Amino acid sequence: MTAVSDLVEVVDRLLAPSGGCVWNRAQTHATLARYAVEESYELVDAIDDGDPDELREELGDVLYQVVLHAGLAESFDLEDVAAGARDKMVRRHPHVFGDEHADTVEEVVRVWRAAKAAEKSTRRSLFDGVPRAMPPLERAVKLLERLEERGDAATVVATVVADVQDDVVPSDRPLADDAGSGAVDRSWGAALLASVAAARDAGIDPIASLRAAVSDLEAAGRADD
Repeated sequence: MTAVSDLVEVVDRLLAPSGGCVWNRAQTHATLARYAVEESYELVDAIDDGDPDELREELGDVLYQVVLHAGLAESFDLEDVAAGARDKMVRRHPHVFGDEHADTVEEVVRVWRAAKAAEKSTRRSLFDGVPRAMPPLERAVKLLERLEERGDAATVVATVVADVQDDVVPSDRPLADDAGSGAVDRSWGAALLASVAAARDAGIDPIASLRAAVSDLEAAGRADD
């Protein structure tokens, strides 16, 4: 027995019709989805904090989510999940497990993308596979990465900005008093998107940079608590 197999037994016990946990048995993949996101964010916090003990704990919480989802599934189990991940990593690293050669990071990325493209040959769009549930900034970066691979990121971003500007009707009227923070301004959003694209062109990581700024905001706010 290993700790992983012990964890599987714990989850099986929690899900058991007799003697298990009522809350766990009531869950579905859909009801648990938000916990997977929360635990992933807590893992990122642990990484940012650089605390090995916290990192180990949060990795365990993410692992528990994986084991729980596998336990709830009817058509597969944790072995199937692990086998799928194993086989995918072997396919995506032909320079390690096959005859390809990749001696630099750039070559590894090229090999990975080629292997992935072969696996996903049925996809009809460059953007297929980019999760719609991603936070907007992360999703923007991921879409920009796909466009950069194709070589027309700047053109597409410029089109978005121009289209939004064409749709804006000039007005001297201020926003309604009740607009508040819920107002949607597509021109502001397009400008932000262009800023994100420009940051990437300059070698800046927009996500990490904004995360750092938000951390500074939190620290400054806490100073007045």
